[in-house]
Amino acid sequence: MKAAPAPKYEVIDPSPSVMTVIRHWTVGDYAFLVAATGASWLYGYVTGGKVLRVPTAHTCCIIGNWGAILYIYQRTSFILAGDIPP
Repeated sequence: MKAAPAPKYEVIDPSPSVMTVIRHWTVGDYAFLVAATGASWLYGYVTGGKVLRVPTAHTCCIIGNWGAILYIYQRTSFILAGDIPP
């Protein structure tokens, strides 16, 4: 089996814990989280029918929020492991 290639960027933590990753989130990450959540709610509100408009908006809001959290978490983990530039 081949060895893993050396990281291209500075390794801050090769195996970060959940709290380490969350502590390294920046203001831009939180702004992305708020924007993605808000845009998802708006998308659900616009595409929902008259009767299901608000429930659709809330469902899209939850899905958008979790999608943003997972994206930010993965990106921060890659930065800490030295796989992508900060």
